[in-house]
Amino acid sequence: MGSGCCSGGLGKDRDGGRPSTGRETAQDVEHQHGSNSSHQERGDGSGHTCPDDTPFAGGESDASDTVNGSLKLACCTSHVGKCNGCNDECIIAVAAAECEKICDDDDAHEDAADHKHTHDKNGQHAEACETHVQQAIAKYKSYLDTARCTCRTVLDRHLPTTCCSEQQTSPASAATSVSSSVAPKKSYPATRARSPSRARGQQQHHDHQGVKSHSKKAQSHAVKPAQDGQPGCCSGHPVSQPSDPLGIQPRKYLDGETDIERNAALEYVSLVVDGMDCSGCSNALEDALKAVPGVTGVRVNFVMSTAEFRCDEAIGKAQDAIRHAESLTGFRCTRKSSHDQNLDVLSSAADARTLLQLELPGVSSITLLNKNMVRLSYDPAVTGARTLFERTRPYSTGLAPPRDDPSIAMGRKRMRDKLIKTILAAVLTIPICVFSWAQTDVDIKTKSIVSLVLASHVQLIAVPEFYKPALSTLIRARKVEMDMLVVISITAAYTYSLVAFGYRMANRDLKTKEYFETSTLLITLVLLGRMISAISRIRAVSAVSVRSLQAATAFVVENGSVVEVDARLLQYGDIFRLLPETVVPTDGLVTEGVSEVDESMLTGENKLVPKKPGDHIIAGTVNGPGTLTVQLMRLPGKNTVTDIAKQVEDANNSKPKCQDVADRVAGWFVIVVPAITVVVMITQVLVGLYVRISHPNEAFVDALNYAIAVLVISCPCAMGLAVPMVLVIAIGVAAKGGVIIKSAEAIERARGVTAFVFDKTGTITDSDLDVCEEKFLVIDENRARAIAGALVAGNKHPVSLAIANYLTLPSMPEIELSSLHSIPGSGVEAELEGHTVRAGSPAWTGSDSLPFVTQLQNRGMTLLVVTEDSKPIIVYGLTSHIRHEAYHVIPRLRSLNFDVHLVSGDQEHAVQAVAEEIGISNANVAFQQSPAQKREYVSALMSKGKVVMFVGDGTNDAVAVAQANVGVQIASVLCSSDVTRSAADVVLFSGLEGILSLIHVSKRAHRRIAFNFFWAGFYNLFAILLASGAFPKFHIPPAYAGLGELVSVMPVVVAALTMLP
Repeated sequence: MGSGCCSGGLGKDRDGGRPSTGRETAQDVEHQHGSNSSHQERGDGSGHTCPDDTPFAGGESDASDTVNGSLKLACCTSHVGKCNGCNDECIIAVAAAECEKICDDDDAHEDAADHKHTHDKNGQHAEACETHVQQAIAKYKSYLDTARCTCRTVLDRHLPTTCCSEQQTSPASAATSVSSSVAPKKSYPATRARSPSRARGQQQHHDHQGVKSHSKKAQSHAVKPAQDGQPGCCSGHPVSQPSDPLGIQPRKYLDGETDIERNAALEYVSLVVDGMDCSGCSNALEDALKAVPGVTGVRVNFVMSTAEFRCDEAIGKAQDAIRHAESLTGFRCTRKSSHDQNLDVLSSAADARTLLQLELPGVSSITLLNKNMVRLSYDPAVTGARTLFERTRPYSTGLAPPRDDPSIAMGRKRMRDKLIKTILAAVLTIPICVFSWAQTDVDIKTKSIVSLVLASHVQLIAVPEFYKPALSTLIRARKVEMDMLVVISITAAYTYSLVAFGYRMANRDLKTKEYFETSTLLITLVLLGRMISAISRIRAVSAVSVRSLQAATAFVVENGSVVEVDARLLQYGDIFRLLPETVVPTDGLVTEGVSEVDESMLTGENKLVPKKPGDHIIAGTVNGPGTLTVQLMRLPGKNTVTDIAKQVEDANNSKPKCQDVADRVAGWFVIVVPAITVVVMITQVLVGLYVRISHPNEAFVDALNYAIAVLVISCPCAMGLAVPMVLVIAIGVAAKGGVIIKSAEAIERARGVTAFVFDKTGTITDSDLDVCEEKFLVIDENRARAIAGALVAGNKHPVSLAIANYLTLPSMPEIELSSLHSIPGSGVEAELEGHTVRAGSPAWTGSDSLPFVTQLQNRGMTLLVVTEDSKPIIVYGLTSHIRHEAYHVIPRLRSLNFDVHLVSGDQEHAVQAVAEEIGISNANVAFQQSPAQKREYVSALMSKGKVVMFVGDGTNDAVAVAQANVGVQIASVLCSSDVTRSAADVVLFSGLEGILSLIHVSKRAHRRIAFNFFWAGFYNLFAILLASGAFPKFHIPPAYAGLGELVSVMPVVVAALTMLP
């Protein structure tokens, strides 16, 4: 079996590794199906020499090269080397495919005891049965750890996959696909893991409840428990939503559902947007993009100045959608690059033209950014950054200055624009106010002429800021936005002043003279409010930006000497020197030296981590007192810092339910406020004429002033900013503390958690176990050890890993096993020369009554028994170390009145010993639990009305993580790519401490959002009453109503900023 997931043509790793030597078609690699689907081919020949983005040494591919003509795969055939890898959802899809096949191949299995399931009204499977889910997990779980593709089984059934159908497909980079010669026997639903028709709420024969994607509040259906050590089977199996190739939560489309099948030909587009000031702006852009045929999955975040969507290339081009959105909204949208590395160089105009004509190896595109800057997009597997820079040196004057995070760069540009306009408007407004309010010797007509000229220039400043976007949206999108209210106000004040000025010049003064200071002050104060809001947003985004951890330079070892280079010029094969107290430029493997590294900026743990040769080192961390020599493993821009930043940005782009409420309320402003304005104006005209007995001209002008004040002082910006401002800071603060929140909804749900369910091994205890006892029950000890070593080899379970590390004896004989497969929660089984050998729990191997086994169990040890034809040949006793933070995290959760539970597949004494030591009641402990039973345990708690957070380490607990209201995975920062593949809502790099941080952040965020909603509502109600004249003795003049935006937004911004450490 091979290593890569991408094997069309030259196989490369996910971020562009060296080409592999393997080349296969779909018929070259056959997974076992049907009744023998539990058979597992050994997958230890991957050829991986480094994690994730490091080039492979070679090897074949597990993925299929061929696809049904209607399904184009990005994971397996396009963007060679750019696969984001399979995840737990792919395993569920494989289970559905194999469950379908066993029915098609043998009708007798329809009613088999281990194959119980139901069909929908079309005679198709509603869900995979529990047996096939467990077998698929056993068969393919290890693939995830080697970044290989599990989807071949699904593709052979002509079914859609999760990871293989959501990747971007580009003709320029796609490998050649070969059409499958096998036609499907019948039509299938869009996915076996989760039917689209069910997602739309249509009735099926078997109605699922309790699936997290259905709102995570419903209860789960009953599941038949396992019997006699075998997995149980149910009529349906709840699974989480398919994982998105970029990150985490699946994309939501226009109709609110996730359609996996049609995603195969969708191109992912990410934009940086210039011009958005509030939620109204983001909603306008979202509506403009949604109106384009073929565009789906639109998500916009005005705080981050970002947008993303998917475009069906068969219907339209992404660039056309971008141009359409720009024309409707007036915003400037810049597309962010996704796959290739970029190198920006400075060049003269003539040399830039020459560069554009060059054909350089490995360079996919050359773009002129401006008259002096050229961007080279290249494949780092073909050419290195320094090599490319040297080739272009004759046509360039050097590297361009490093670019900030695109969101921060765009925000700063927007802030500078607001600052310049505000200062210019203020400079022009001050003389007008002086002429209007101060006693001067200047002739009255001269004052009026100067005021007109200055006010007209201020109006020109307002044209691109207010008039253009408001009128553009009105004419092209037929919508009224908040800028239109400002436009109406300043136009009314300026127009009346212009008319009054004409009467003055004709020596026919009106009762109310011109007041140019009103329109100019309105423009200046609104600009001031928006400038301060922009500054606040930039400060918030900058403070929590993970990308800022990337080092600028590196010391590369070349020909025996150390040379300082720009970090952007690092390339595969580099060895770099890490000096004391310097920032690690990118991920690598220590080859020489000993030191300690501060990883607190990524994990939140304030302790130094020892590093020695063979240890991994992470980008953005800080080296201690020693000097290290490091082998580069991942390039800057494709390393751990980037992985985490992408997850944070994706979470920021997601919308919680409360944001939808805020957007709807803000949307009503553009309808309600003008209606209130009309009522106020009519009322004040009548009051002026019949109560104050004023001159008609005076009554009209007074009423106009009230109307202008109402229009300007009302501000929905606070309502629109209430949620995203808080979430951007909350998610960023959590990320810097080692808590990666993968969706905004996870923060909402985490606040309401009432019960915690912890897995034991690898979660409460360290994943590293110590072998303390080894008991032989046969004479040939070497053979017994060899059988044990062969059974656990390649298995990723902590017990297997501990024993594999323990059995590193060169004198052991080689053992060849066949039909090796693992049974989650039980153990591993294989055939050896006609004999059945097993390694697993005492209960599963039938050894739990042995005196020696009972003795070790009573000592609280975790046991693994190896049997041959049901006869025990060797017993291992292992002890685990409880995580040091568990001793205060668990009691702290209990002191906060949370229910705390412990579930494990381990033996009773081992689990209860751990529970007793950390203070969990025996009533809340479950032992010898299979993955399905862990899910049942969570489901049972949810059925009692509990909001459950399940915390595991990603080993055999994917279904429980998916079932819980909030699924949490304990992970290592060394495995940051696991964040992408994980089905969890939250990933903790900071250990169990991160749970307390998550709860704390979620509750702080909720309190601030609640305050922001209250303030936004209270301000608008009170301000409109003041401006409309509801209080006769106190009235806000229209000239000062422009301060409303500043007064309304600042408390919201300050409340959000108080979350910063």
